Order: sequence, then structure tokens, then C-alpha cells
Amino acid sequence: MQKTLLSMGYVVVLGLGLVLNLASPAMAQDAKKKKKPSDRTVRVIMGWAFAAIPETVKRGGKEVKLDRANPKDFYIPVDDARRVIRVSIRSANADLCGLNKMNGQNFLKLMSSEKALKKWTPNQITFIKQLHIATGLVMTGSSSVGDDPDKKDDGADDARNKYKCSAEERERIRAAVEAYIK
Repeated sequence: MQKTLLSMGYVVVLGLGLVLNLASPAMAQDAKKKKKPSDRTVRVIMGWAFAAIPETVKRGGKEVKLDRANPKDFYIPVDDARRVIRVSIRSANADLCGLNKMNGQNFLKLMSSEKALKKWTPNQITFIKQLHIATGLVMTGSSSVGDDPDKKDDGADDARNKYKCSAEERERIRAAVEAYIK
């Protein structure tokens, strides 16, 4: 349990690093040239996403039990995961700036694009969804780590409440999402 808490804490720290490193437009452009986020960061977020895969999902209107015994049935290549994480960062930024509709549109475009590739198994599509969610949790500070299970978190300190998005930043994020969903 303690190892899991430490791992989750590590993911939160990495998420904050992502916010700092990928927040500016110049850094976002450099991300294509350099491997941003790093392979290590991608693998950590992938591990967290895998840990959050539910026991059952609905597919075709039926409840399907997932066998998580073999992670290879779910994982996607690191470069593909990095691409998903980049899209997820855009969703998280939209969320932080109060652009909830754009956050949803960005996610739907990601999922439809990944399904259209026709290279992923249903389990991998589930993993991609969880990867988007895990990245969003890291970026928005919605995940919490601590030793006290009785501590109540009212959400008053999460990043959405602390972060103030400028009009210029909101417009930059809006333009980035619109360019992606077209």
C-alpha cells in the first residue's frame, strides 16, 4: 500500500512537471522535436492508467468482465501513448481554463481518431480512455495522495480552484482544441 502511495505521489510530481514544461506554446512546439513528455513519464502515467482499468466495461450494450492478468493485452506503444498524453494535456488545460465543452470535444475526437485507426483491440481502446483520464487527473491535481484514509477532501484546494487562466491563454487553448477537432 505504501509503495502504491509513493508511486501515485511520484505521478503527481511528474504531472506538475508536465504542467511546467508543456504549458507554454514554445515548449509545446519543441515537444515534437524532443520526446516530451519523456519515456519515463509516459511509462509512469501508463502504469497509473492500467491500475485504474475497471473490472467490467460496457461493450455493445453488454457488461464485459476484463481480464487484467496480462498487461500486454492493454498497453500501447510508448510513442502512441505519448501522443495520447499530449492530447490529454490539451483536454486538461481546457478543463483548467473552464472550457468544459472543449475538453469533451477534444476527448471525443481523440477516441474517434483512435478507433478509426483500426489498430487497437477493445482492451487497448479502454486503456487509451484510462490514459486520458489519468493524465487529466495528474494535470488538474484532482488526484490526492496521503496516509490518512479518513481525511476528507472537499476539493477546495484542487488545481481548478487555484489556477487562474488568462484570456490570452484561454484563447490559445481554444484555438489548439479547435485545430485538433477539425
